[in-house]
Order: sequence, then structure tokens, then C-alpha cells
Amino acid sequence: MTQSYEILFPMKPLLLILHVLSALIQLLFFLFLSPKIRANLIQAWSRQLLKILKIKVVIHGDQTFINSQQGYLLVSNHISWLDIHVINTMKPVVFVAKADVANWPIFGWIAKMIGTIFVKREKLSDLKRVIKEMKLKLQAQQPVCIFPEGTSSDGRQLLAFRSNLFEAVAHSEIEILPIALSYQENQKYSDRTAFIGDMGLIDSIKLIMQSDQIVAHIEVCAPQLAQDSRQKTADQARQAILRTSSFGDYN
Repeated sequence: MTQSYEILFPMKPLLLILHVLSALIQLLFFLFLSPKIRANLIQAWSRQLLKILKIKVVIHGDQTFINSQQGYLLVSNHISWLDIHVINTMKPVVFVAKADVANWPIFGWIAKMIGTIFVKREKLSDLKRVIKEMKLKLQAQQPVCIFPEGTSSDGRQLLAFRSNLFEAVAHSEIEILPIALSYQENQKYSDRTAFIGDMGLIDSIKLIMQSDQIVAHIEVCAPQLAQDSRQKTADQARQAILRTSSFGDYN
């Protein structure tokens, strides 16, 4: 068994490089494809990425609403850069990400090409632009995902939610779907995937590739409607995530 592991492990970086290169080639033609084909390619690309990294995805809860043909606001806790790909294996969505992500080598360009909305949270004018873009996507029946903690954590706790992006669903019938993400290794909590502090993307990828036992869990909560204020709406979504088993042992 040990000899087999030593032979196979170097294939991970090679397969990852080839996978990224194939994505770059496909993206050259991305804008000429229909939205349905784009979504299928994004989902397939994410599934293959996690297969290369040997990360299994397990979804808990009712998936009926996820697969409905309507726009909704997906609200998730945030642990890792992997979160985007884990969610895309379940349902390809439009993500709202920090503007810094756009500057990541290669992955930043990929994020731009697949329609990620980048936000400079410290600029009020930019928030207004982003909320407008979110509304347009939602009205066009496209699900949009936000990480309202505003940063990533180690997954043991759920940080306070920033309410500003919830303005995109204020005074509307657009539903909100909270989900809870967690990562385990050898059936126990693991912070191996946590992308926090001063960790660089390459360092994170190297750390993740050292394990073949990572499982990403997605717990789907019940859909919600917006409350009479965006802060109440944010708090309602946060409480739904806190009630999942992902956080039951940590809070």
C-alpha cells in the first residue's frame, strides 16, 4: 500500500495543472456558448477538480428547491477557496466575491470569465453596483451565492453576517436558501481546507493535496423569505445555518 501511494501521489499536481490548462482553453470559447452549456461546463469542471484532489462531496437535506428553475439567494458560511467549487458541484451559481480574488493568478481570470461579481465592500458606490447586478441576475432566474461573513474562518464558528448584500432581495418574493459547509478528514472535523490568515493559494493547494480523505459536507436549510429589514434577514439566515449539525458541536 505504501509503495502504491508514493507512485500515485505525484500525479495529483500534474493532473491539476492539466485540468487548469484545459479550463483556460475552454474559456476562450465560453462567451459563445449558451447559458445552459456554460453551467454544465462549470459543474463538470468543479466535479473533476474535486475528483483530482480526491475530495468527496456529501449533500444533506432536501435538494428539490436547489434544482428549481428560478433565481434565489444562496447564503453560505465561508471556509475555503474550495467552497465555490464544492457549491458548483451541487448547482452552478453566480458568486459574489471580494475584489482581491480577481487579482489571483489564473484562478482570478477564470472567476472573471465564469461571471463572478466582484465587490469592494469598503466602497458604498461599489456595493450599490453589486446589489444592482445581483438583482438583475436573480430576476433572470439565476441563483446568486454570497458569503456574508465577509471573510473565511476555520469552520468551527460562524462569524457575524454583514447585511448589506441582503438588500438585493429586500421587498421581493425572491427566496433565500441558507446552506452550511463543513469539511471532515477521516470522519472528523478538519481545518486542512481552511484558507485563513496569511496563507497563500499555492500553500493551501499543497496542504489539501497531502490528503486523500477530505469530505465536504453541504447541509441544505429550508428556504426563507426576506424580513422587514436586511439585518433581520441576515440574522434569520445565520440562525438557520447555526442550527445545522455542522455547528452543533462547536457552538
